[in-house]
Amino acid sequence: MVVAHDGARLLPGLIHAVREQTHPVHRVVGVDTGSSDRSGATLTELLGQDAVFGMEPETGYGAAVAQALQHPAARRPARGSGPEPGGPPRGGPGSQWIWLLHDDCEPARDALEHLLAGASRSRSVAILGPKLKDLSNRRVVREAGITTDRAGRRVTGVEPGEIDQGQHDGNRAVVAVSSAGMLIRRDVWDQLGGLDRNLPLFRDDIDFCWRAHAAGYEVRVITDAVVYHRELSARQIRKTPAAGGHPRMLDRRSALYVFAVNLPFWPMLAVVGGCLRWPQARLRGPARPAAARQAPGPARRVSCGPAVPWSRLRRRRAASRRGG
Repeated sequence: MVVAHDGARLLPGLIHAVREQTHPVHRVVGVDTGSSDRSGATLTELLGQDAVFGMEPETGYGAAVAQALQHPAARRPARGSGPEPGGPPRGGPGSQWIWLLHDDCEPARDALEHLLAGASRSRSVAILGPKLKDLSNRRVVREAGITTDRAGRRVTGVEPGEIDQGQHDGNRAVVAVSSAGMLIRRDVWDQLGGLDRNLPLFRDDIDFCWRAHAAGYEVRVITDAVVYHRELSARQIRKTPAAGGHPRMLDRRSALYVFAVNLPFWPMLAVVGGCLRWPQARLRGPARPAAARQAPGPARRVSCGPAVPWSRLRRRRAASRRGG
């Protein structure tokens, strides 16, 4: 699944890398979310008109992927998708897998092969992610699994500009992996309801992996698999309408939302309450009077209306459906 927004110049490299995979990709569906450049036309030229469609610019990533999975091109029977010669199907009998690729990333030729090899380790492995390296400087490592701290900050354990010398290598279980290059078992995607549409751009990957853990599945990083990533939206190099014009505010709100819908009730109140007090105290300080006047209050910053209790209920039901 390729979701694009103003990424036309990077799409040829991405689609070429997908086609050159040592393990063939059976279906590719492209979604253009109202790009102002030629992203939609480029996807159509590369994939064909019947495998590409458009959505509104404000469409979140999870909503775009969910719609792509309903597209006829995604449901078309794949040729050559049976068991591999000389061995059982990877990931278990009848497994289907969804590979999420951002428009600003490019997988190494053997990335999918290594991810699927990791999937064959156990039936409980449902989500896998590659080691992410910088597409602009391929010697720099970006991520090899992620987690979050008590303040909701994304934690990678990697220093900015850190050169990859294998220091983060080792296939292992992790809290979460990035959605850039994430490989997901289709039945688990359906069971969990996909990415949360209340998280249009940031933290949807951490939330999804958290829900998978709660449902009894395993999340693993496969550092033998490498995907190169520009992180254009996260680093605010490009403007994305799904961020609503305030990407940092959306990131903060999304972090607190993930805590609110995933933690047990009393720990959730303690953690979210602490996160709310911290920015409020900073904004009251004498060094930032302008920020205090311009920024909305913390309550408005994380207000999700009925989404939080409804999401908590839906997650409990999804977790209880495994094996049912």
